[in-house]
Amino acid sequence: MKKIIIVGSSGFVGRSLNNFLNKKNYKIINFSRSNKKDILKVKKLPKSNYIIYCVKTNDIKKSLHLFKHFENLLKNYSKRIKILFFSSGSVYGPRFQIKKFKETDKVSLKKINNFNNYKKNYAKEKIYLEKEFIKLSKEGFKVSIVRGFAFYGKYILKYNYLISEIIKAIKTKRKLSIQNKTFRSYMHANDMCRWLLKIVKNSSIKCPIYNLGSDKKIDLYKLIKFLNKKYKSKIFIKNKENKKVDFYIPSINLAKSRLKLKNTIKFENAINSLIK
Repeated sequence: MKKIIIVGSSGFVGRSLNNFLNKKNYKIINFSRSNKKDILKVKKLPKSNYIIYCVKTNDIKKSLHLFKHFENLLKNYSKRIKILFFSSGSVYGPRFQIKKFKETDKVSLKKINNFNNYKKNYAKEKIYLEKEFIKLSKEGFKVSIVRGFAFYGKYILKYNYLISEIIKAIKTKRKLSIQNKTFRSYMHANDMCRWLLKIVKNSSIKCPIYNLGSDKKIDLYKLIKFLNKKYKSKIFIKNKENKKVDFYIPSINLAKSRLKLKNTIKFENAINSLIK
């Protein structure tokens, strides 16, 4: 039986991974403060085949402190272990034009200064940690990095993401304002987990970086108009004449070509299931 360590298992990604891997006959070792298994209190990592690191603290100092402890735990660990760091597409900064993000796009702190405070700090945290995981690969560890975009699935309503708020508004018939000219794409949690498993298995000392998400563009203005009509809801779209674009969609050609990965679950079918 293959063993996998998940560091930061209480969020949407961690919970989805646990649900997915339990059906795949993996032994899962979870570390999360919410389940009283804080990685900071661990003196030795248990043996495993893979580690998926998906911690989110929204505090750069705390995040780097936690990583340094994790790095110390690896000092006496076999370099045959394969490690995946779950980063974010936010490291590219905001995009105000209809153009997909590519892994070759420049990542810099200057770009993310256009975010508001929450997104800015979150993106900074991910940029700093990417650098640390790249250093691990230079020390001989087999590492990969994924830059996650937008997801949905079984646990999504427990979190305050944009798609969660839309679904909640539909279900409760309440009002929710949203800017138009907003474009997103959504990857189902099962596809996300399948990709993560394939990517971590292909980790190497070259530290490949992949975008993780769907490349199917969804105009949220049109989606909400459709859902409003279908479910007789009252989601309100404001600033109809606003020409400013909010575009957050990845190019996933690298994962498609190099690892033969693809998305298999249609958003239209799964979103209706979540609403019902």
